[in-house]
Amino acid sequence: MGKNLTQKIPGAHLVSGEMEAGKEIAIRIDQTLTQDATGTMAYLQFEAMGVPKVKTELSVSYVDHNMLQSGFENADDHRFLQTIAAKQASIFQDLATGIVIRCIWNGLPNRAKRCSASIPTHPLPAVWV
Repeated sequence: MGKNLTQKIPGAHLVSGEMEAGKEIAIRIDQTLTQDATGTMAYLQFEAMGVPKVKTELSVSYVDHNMLQSGFENADDHRFLQTIAAKQASIFQDLATGIVIRCIWNGLPNRAKRCSASIPTHPLPAVWV
């Protein structure tokens, strides 16, 4: 019997354990995606843990959720995300570069790509933070 996506993707990234229901496994995370509504807290936690640099093949930080500037907080968060992305070796996608859902699905298989209407649509497995 063939495997479904919830078996194929973790199975291809399996580091240890067995792919059996109820069993614990360890997987290799090859790419991550953060967005401005949750990315600030995620990167603050990475800093608190002393993580000097991302260890994934690809990490992208999008600014596409908190764009309403009703105060200084969102602009401060956006500057923080840009700064920490550079420090962490992540790709920073600023305002007006596209909406994350559309951008991530427009990437090439297994690689995120900057938004472009000319890129063919392919599914892209990613870890949402």
